[in-house]
Amino acid sequence: MVLFCIPCLALLVYFLIMGIFFPKYRVYIKEGWRCFSDKLRGKKCSVSFDNRMRLAFSAWLTNHRMVRLGRWFSNEKNFNWFLIAATVITTVITIYFAILFIQFQLDSPCDVGDVCTVDF
Repeated sequence: MVLFCIPCLALLVYFLIMGIFFPKYRVYIKEGWRCFSDKLRGKKCSVSFDNRMRLAFSAWLTNHRMVRLGRWFSNEKNFNWFLIAATVITTVITIYFAILFIQFQLDSPCDVGDVCTVDF
């Protein structure tokens, strides 16, 4: 059942980040949190936030002359699987960068006062 929470969680995280830079997206954060918490508890999403965003994104793609892509994203199953895959991929990349950063901090190639070169 947790698998069905991931699309709402991905949208919530997206709007949290977008809300930092663009105030017009802050109104979606409350709706996204309500949808995520409903799905996490096993209820049907009372707000239908993920469906609303799916249709809005599909309409945006269609209005920008990407009809095939808009039609593909209008399918709820395709949209949910895309959000799940995007969330998993960005999580893996973020963890990888965090590990690289921790390794760099623990074993820094730079000594105090020396010229620092980093070899990857």
